[in-house]
Amino acid sequence: MRILLIISLFCLQKMFADQPRIRYSFKSQNLKFELKPCDTIFSDNKIYTDSTFDKRTNTYIKSTYSYPDRYYWGLYDTETNQKLYTIKNDTLSIQMKTAIISNDGQNIAIIDDYSGGFAIQELEILTFYERDKKIKSIKLGEILENMCSVTYSVSHMHWCTSNFKFNVRNEFSINTNEFYIYTFDKNGQIVSKISDKNINEDDNLAVGTIKRIGRNKYSIEIKYCIRGKLIPDEILQIECKDREMKKIYGKLYGFLKSKNKVMKNEFTRTFLIIKSKIQKVNFAIPIYNSNTYCNYLNNIQ
Repeated sequence: MRILLIISLFCLQKMFADQPRIRYSFKSQNLKFELKPCDTIFSDNKIYTDSTFDKRTNTYIKSTYSYPDRYYWGLYDTETNQKLYTIKNDTLSIQMKTAIISNDGQNIAIIDDYSGGFAIQELEILTFYERDKKIKSIKLGEILENMCSVTYSVSHMHWCTSNFKFNVRNEFSINTNEFYIYTFDKNGQIVSKISDKNINEDDNLAVGTIKRIGRNKYSIEIKYCIRGKLIPDEILQIECKDREMKKIYGKLYGFLKSKNKVMKNEFTRTFLIIKSKIQKVNFAIPIYNSNTYCNYLNNIQ
C-alpha cells in the first residue's frame, strides 16, 4: 500500500498541469430534462500539504492540494424550469464526468470517462441514480480485467470511448480500451458483454520489446498485457519472416528499403498475436502508455 500511496501522490503533483474537462449542463436526448448545479458548497481556498517517506531515496515526497467548489445537482424540466429533484452528493464532481439522462427523467447514469484519478481497481467509475436515490455503483476493476489498458494524459486517464446515450430500452453501451463492449440498463445491471469484432477471445493484445535474434526469428519481452493471457516479463520466441516484420513495423523502427538492411535495434511496440503469429494491428487502438507498475496494480484488491 505504501507503493500505491507514493504513486498516487506522484500523480497529484501533476494534477494541475493538464486542463480538466468541465461541463455544467447535461440534457436528455429528447431535450425535456436538464441536469445542472443547483447549490454550491464553496471552497475554503486553503492549500493543504501531504508527505510520505520513500525508503528507496531516503526522502519525503510532498504534494499540495486544495478543495474546489463543489455542487449539488438538480434535474430540471426544460419547459417550465422547475426543479424536479436534487442529487445531494457533492463528492461526485459530475462537471468533470459525463451524465446521461433517460427521456422520462427518472434515471441518470454518471460515467467517469475522463478521470483525474489513477487506475486502481477500487475507483468508482459508474454511478446510477433513480431520481435522487443512488441505486448502484461500479468500480473500475469490475469492468477492466487489466489496469494496464488505461491510457494517460498528463493528469487524466482514459479507459473507454466517450459516446454514451440511452436507447429506447433505456440501455447504453461502453467500449473499453480492452475492446469489450458492455451494455448496461438504467439500473446499472450488465445486459451484455461482447468482444469487439476486431479481436477474438483467444487473441493476445500486449505491449512488449521486440528484438531480432536471427533470420526470421524474434523475441518479445512482455511489458504488460492489454488483453489475453500473456504474463509480464515473459519472453516469447516467435518466427516471422523478416519481410513480414518489415511490413508490420518497418516504417517506424529501423528497417530500411534496401533488401539487405535488417533491423538491428530492439523496440517497444503494441502487438497482436493471433494463433501464435504476430499480426499487424490494422484497426485503431489507444496509445497504451502505462508504466509497468500497472502490473502491480492488477494484484491490488
